[in-house]
Amino acid sequence: MADNEHALRYVETNSMIHRTYPLIKVAWVFLVAISLFIFREPVSGLIMFLAVLMLTLVLARVPLHYVLNSSLVIVGIGILLMGFHFFSDQGNPLYKIGPLTITDTGWHDGPVYFFRLATVVLASFALIWTTDIRDLMVSLTKIGIPYRYAFAVFLALRFLPLIQREVDAVQAAHSIRGRAARSSLMHRIRLIQRYMFTVLINGLRKAEATATAIESRGFGAYKDRTYVKEMKFNPVGLLLVIVFAALISALVYLESTGMFI
Repeated sequence: MADNEHALRYVETNSMIHRTYPLIKVAWVFLVAISLFIFREPVSGLIMFLAVLMLTLVLARVPLHYVLNSSLVIVGIGILLMGFHFFSDQGNPLYKIGPLTITDTGWHDGPVYFFRLATVVLASFALIWTTDIRDLMVSLTKIGIPYRYAFAVFLALRFLPLIQREVDAVQAAHSIRGRAARSSLMHRIRLIQRYMFTVLINGLRKAEATATAIESRGFGAYKDRTYVKEMKFNPVGLLLVIVFAALISALVYLESTGMFI
């Protein structure tokens, strides 16, 4: 099994976050995302990132190597976005790297955008790691969403680890046949094109097989659907949202007082 195979897969363990009602965790992710668009100082983003990280490792009991194996996705795009703002934002020049100039505005806003993106991605991963997608589907039907739409969400999340395993398998096959790790840059670009084509074709085949299975079982023939596993709302899970709402309010207040400037 590939080391990064679990990156987009539910981690089955017994923790307080795992036992939290799925829709509360979805609301928590939205709360974290909204807060990061409110923050204007890098320190606030850093504190929020560390809070989500500690929740993932301590309260959710997600193994550290799960987070490390996904770190490239979590921080990689954020680093690129930060670098873009370093050199593109208008302002007074601070540093020069060859023909590029880092401005004071970019030096301030770059980390803000980094933590904004990295924290949202980490929170989304935490939701995937701690939420059984079957439970999420049932909880969506509990609030009145038709089970056909809830099942669509289930399929979208279910296909993520399948696609990831498909990419791992195709990459391993190409590496065995062509030593992709030692090939030139242009050859690697061509390999990526082949990966995309192969994964796309295999994904379409799985989607067609899934559609046939759904149709053969008469899915959608009835207005309501029964479930073997029932989800019960536990108000204790609201503490997750309350604690983070209090943290966000405190950070906004500290920013307004100029504490982080």
